[in-house]
Amino acid sequence: MILDVQFNSATTPWPQMRDAVLAAEAAGFGVAWVLDHLAGQVMGGNSMLECFTLTGALAASTSTIGIGALVANVVNRPLGVLAAAAATAQQITGGRFWLGVGAGASPTSPFGAEHAAVGIELEPDMAARHQRVCDFISLARTMWSSGTVHGVTGFPMPTAPIPLIVGVNSAALARLAARETDGINVRSNHPRLEEIIEAGREARPNGAPPLLVTTWAALTDELRDPDSEERQRYARIGVDRLIVVQFDRADLSAIRR
Repeated sequence: MILDVQFNSATTPWPQMRDAVLAAEAAGFGVAWVLDHLAGQVMGGNSMLECFTLTGALAASTSTIGIGALVANVVNRPLGVLAAAAATAQQITGGRFWLGVGAGASPTSPFGAEHAAVGIELEPDMAARHQRVCDFISLARTMWSSGTVHGVTGFPMPTAPIPLIVGVNSAALARLAARETDGINVRSNHPRLEEIIEAGREARPNGAPPLLVTTWAALTDELRDPDSEERQRYARIGVDRLIVVQFDRADLSAIRR
């Protein structure tokens, strides 16, 4: 099981964010993931570093660690802009970029406040939100494979395949992700964690590579111990990548430990 890390873009300003990711790189973490939110309020901070601006800066500041978005909300940008941003990030990283995408929250959730404030309309119907994920995947595959859409050429293409995963909270979305992408991400304390993972595995097409399973959890002393019961549980259920998250301002000493 590979250890990744995520820092809170609402509580860790630049250049502390850069220093934290460099510390993670030196410590041997696999991927440093960044958030995709618009306002610090929804993540307990007083500001927010924009996802792909931050991704590009971190890509240029590092040399070996993967850089990923977890998760890029498919509502935050036009779908073609998101696909172009991901391809550009892959070019800048030299093949180190990972893309997690998410369907976004309902308009009545706490996370919906940032969208309402800036006039981004959220779809109340979950099926419609899932369909937008499908629409993104379809468009991105076209753009990334040929750089051409409807006769218009020159869209940015990734220099290497972009690992694509979907943040999921339901078996239905896990099945969709398993059919169309490389993997899934489920929060570690989800009450149906194992059920969702199994649903994704069962939906994986014959002949496809094994489903990549990732989960995230707040960084604790227990998670630092590979022999801890929590780490062993993730290994037993087949988690491939464990993303440890620091919700407060990044603690470099904890990362080095």
